[in-house]
Amino acid sequence: MRGAKLIARLWFSLLYVFLIALTAALPLVGPEVPLGRLRVFIGCLAGGLVVFATSLLTRMRLQYLAAVERLEAGERAA
Repeated sequence: MRGAKLIARLWFSLLYVFLIALTAALPLVGPEVPLGRLRVFIGCLAGGLVVFATSLLTRMRLQYLAAVERLEAGERAA
């Protein structure tokens, strides 16, 4: 179980980097959307999806680390 925490730190950090890169690339596709309400709607939708993805990723990370802690506590008790 020693490596599980290290792998979690690396894996979830990499996923956060991918999410940041995706967010940074959003303004590049912004000029393709015509001006007006549609552009504002798509910007809000994209921002909401990024927040939703970040919250899911954080929840996954916390649940994974909690499961690792429970497994380690079980190994110590046995």
